[in-house]
Amino acid sequence: MREDVERWETKYRKADPEPDHRVDSLLEARQRHLDGNGTALDLAAGACHAAVFLALIGYDTLAVDCSETALAIGQRLARRVGTKIRVQAADLDIFKIEPAAYDLVVCFRYLNRNLFPAMAASLKPNGLLFFKTFNVHHLRSSPSFNPAYLLDPGELQRVFAGLKLIDLDDGEDPAKAQSWIVARRS
Repeated sequence: MREDVERWETKYRKADPEPDHRVDSLLEARQRHLDGNGTALDLAAGACHAAVFLALIGYDTLAVDCSETALAIGQRLARRVGTKIRVQAADLDIFKIEPAAYDLVVCFRYLNRNLFPAMAASLKPNGLLFFKTFNVHHLRSSPSFNPAYLLDPGELQRVFAGLKLIDLDDGEDPAKAQSWIVARRS
């Protein structure tokens, strides 16, 4: 994991230290499902764009990422737009997600299949999951991308079958390089 941390630290050291705030299209398009009440967890938060958005609409948000540099960028972004987020640097291969602790869990452009059960279990009753990352169709534009980090068609619906499906695009369309799910714990 140290190698991964260094790779991400290098990326964020070269990144704009004061980026404009941008909202992931999935959160923006399905914002009607977000009431802004309670706690939110942003896994693999990077520069914390999702965490900042969630804090702006009212969630008490924890952003977790392996890169301290990325989290520092996110904290500056939060201050600049007038909100607060909590951050935690952690190796997501060993990070323990508390069960039934969050009203909302989001994870974008990161795939660690070992976290899927913990993500679902971390939702409080009626809690929401927003998950989106690349699928196997991404290899068309990026043939050197490691296929171990790509979702298979239908995978999200299978692994999150215990949640109530709200919306899904699960890699069935070869023209779409990302898969996503929005689901709720009963």
